[in-house]
Amino acid sequence: MIKIYNTLTRRKEDFNPIEKGKIKMYVCGPTVYDVPHIGHARSAYVFDFIRRYFAHMGYDVTFVRNVTDVDDKIINKAVSELKEFGENFTSGSLKMRVTEVSSRYLEVYHNELEILGIEPPTYEPKATENIENMIRFIQVLIEKGYAYVAGANVYFSVEKFESYGKLSKQNIGEMMHGVRKEVGDDKKHPLDFALWKEAKQNEPSWQSPWGTGRPGWHIECSVMSTGILGEMFDIHGGGLDLIFPHHENEIAQAEAATGKPFANYWIHNGLLSVNGEKMSKSLGNFITIADFLEEYKDPDLLKIFFLNSHYRSPVDYGAEKIEEARRSKERILIFFDKVERIVHHAHGREADESILETDFINETAKIIDGLEDKFLEAMNDDFNTSSALAVLFEAVKIGNDQLAHIDLDEIKKRHIVGAIRSFIIAHADILGLSLNPVKKKTNDSEKIENLVSERQEARKNRDYAKSDRIRDELLGMGIIVEDTPEGPVWRRK
Repeated sequence: MIKIYNTLTRRKEDFNPIEKGKIKMYVCGPTVYDVPHIGHARSAYVFDFIRRYFAHMGYDVTFVRNVTDVDDKIINKAVSELKEFGENFTSGSLKMRVTEVSSRYLEVYHNELEILGIEPPTYEPKATENIENMIRFIQVLIEKGYAYVAGANVYFSVEKFESYGKLSKQNIGEMMHGVRKEVGDDKKHPLDFALWKEAKQNEPSWQSPWGTGRPGWHIECSVMSTGILGEMFDIHGGGLDLIFPHHENEIAQAEAATGKPFANYWIHNGLLSVNGEKMSKSLGNFITIADFLEEYKDPDLLKIFFLNSHYRSPVDYGAEKIEEARRSKERILIFFDKVERIVHHAHGREADESILETDFINETAKIIDGLEDKFLEAMNDDFNTSSALAVLFEAVKIGNDQLAHIDLDEIKKRHIVGAIRSFIIAHADILGLSLNPVKKKTNDSEKIENLVSERQEARKNRDYAKSDRIRDELLGMGIIVEDTPEGPVWRRK
């Protein structure tokens, strides 16, 4: 049984989908006004491996992630670009620039998630493509007495929704702390939030029964999630920073309109800091996905860094932690290299596994089943990826022990370490890890190969002084040589 920590109840609960064998999941997606950073990558990756695990467990997953393509931030970006390029500032030019900005940054978001190996959602609705649905949804809320018109604006009345605050565990009095009604504000209550906003001059806008304007941010997710997944669905996800007010407001809107529970399970990922501080361009610690990929070239390193912490926990990014992730991946790749050598090291002979005893085959299966049980136990416990990742390294250790087993013949070694390698590859894939080696463009590979060969020749001739000198030279170049029964293997530190 999969257990999920449900933010709505603040406890771990057995996961029971509404429809047997099927999961409907909605996650708040990007507001496309700038390039995505590694904090965005964490959220996208968390729900990617959750989705992958559900699929591994046999569920048919419908995964919806929205795109906010009209918003104050997008409009402000468009305005700044118009000013920067000295273009005429008109209603038409601003609308066109807003479309260009959102399209450009959505393309960047898609491209960089693809490089990270994060799978696209089943559906990716855009706010601007669902305006009519939002207008109809708002009309329902007005008719039911949960919303009111104020001029060309429409607001949701939080006092009318009795359970407002059930997700964030606050009452209206607590929410009011530090909140004041602005002068000229046409809301009846300071906490009331906009469902429809009167258009400002030249801004993108749509016609509605209440005048020209555009939807508020919160309404889009309620409309697009229920529009695709139905009035009730299994999982709603997003970052911890969205619990209040965004997700709280989503629940109020949706349940007020339908009279039914909205999402049964709420999953929230923890936030990311950099060297103990909030990521900020002004602090110079703002790391985009492109920045990371440019420096490290390997998406697996960012993923392993994320996997080492529970998805609900905050994570603090630092270069030393990425280096730890690099060493962790290298342990797996070194094991794979050893397996590859023993699989193909038979002087041209193919391994005949038909001679293996039944007891040995059963013992190998028992080892793999034990690893599988531990992996499932970890992931079933609210997607405990640090424990699941530890199972992969336990598999590496078992494999290395088998390779070093002097009483185990070569065919048996091939069988058991081959099975362990297959286990690691399959379960790394569930976690979204490619485990591909990163080939660095260097001009010293030929020199390294020559030195490694020269050192090997010196060892054969028992010229250990020369062998040690070459080893030290290689270390100075950042190269580590490991001697194996099949010959030396070198790697970069």
